[in-house]
Amino acid sequence: MLPLIQNKYYIIRYGDFATNGNTKLGYGLFTLMLCMYEYIINNSLDCFIILIGSTTIWSFVELFLHISKTRVIKPMYINYNNTSYELHFSSGVILQGLQEGGVLTTLGLFFGDHINERSYFLFLNIFLIHIMGKVCSRNIKNRASERQVNTPTSLLFIGSIIIYDIITLYQYPEHIQRQLNMFYVLIYISLIWTSITWYKGFRGVKIYIKNPKYNIERISNTETTIQEFFNKDITMLDTFLILGYDIIFEIGFAYILFYNLFLI
Repeated sequence: MLPLIQNKYYIIRYGDFATNGNTKLGYGLFTLMLCMYEYIINNSLDCFIILIGSTTIWSFVELFLHISKTRVIKPMYINYNNTSYELHFSSGVILQGLQEGGVLTTLGLFFGDHINERSYFLFLNIFLIHIMGKVCSRNIKNRASERQVNTPTSLLFIGSIIIYDIITLYQYPEHIQRQLNMFYVLIYISLIWTSITWYKGFRGVKIYIKNPKYNIERISNTETTIQEFFNKDITMLDTFLILGYDIIFEIGFAYILFYNLFLI
């Protein structure tokens, strides 16, 4: 357990996806259309509610990640008429919250509610194929952002969410199946997205291992050039575990929180 806290584990994003405001707006409009469809067909506002709620909360999360320097991200841009316009910091945070929270959460709820209908599953896969095509057509490999996934605050935050989710499921068992369907879709979308972005070199991991000799040298008060951390050579297992943690816990379990907050 101690190495989990002492070492530093990072997820690194490459390319312009994190800074491309046009992409986030496009996916946001697509999600809004799904909300309108659900309201017209099923007279349900659930998608609207979870889109607004999760976007709001995740915008504050993104603001905290930026202020605490947990996620280091470059300014966001909107491209219009062959000209790039840098967005104000607050606008970038809201668009980031829309993409990271609102869009994915709403997709999980919408397609989870229709998980047994083949036409919806086909539509979801057509959408994912479109996304994969967009990813594969890009060649920009500059570092866009990096985020440490195991800060004490982050681990406490995710742990608290999981406990809250479990308690809520126990109190409202009638929602278990709907939440499980949403969870399955979230994992499915995230697995495909993460796999293709990793394969194309747009996502990677980095690990800094705490040097056990560092504290000993500090205690002895002797002059030393021993570094506190050193880079670990990344293996496939490292990549699998870190990105898998992101998919299952930071997306799957964390995004179920929005259902519990806004739909129960």
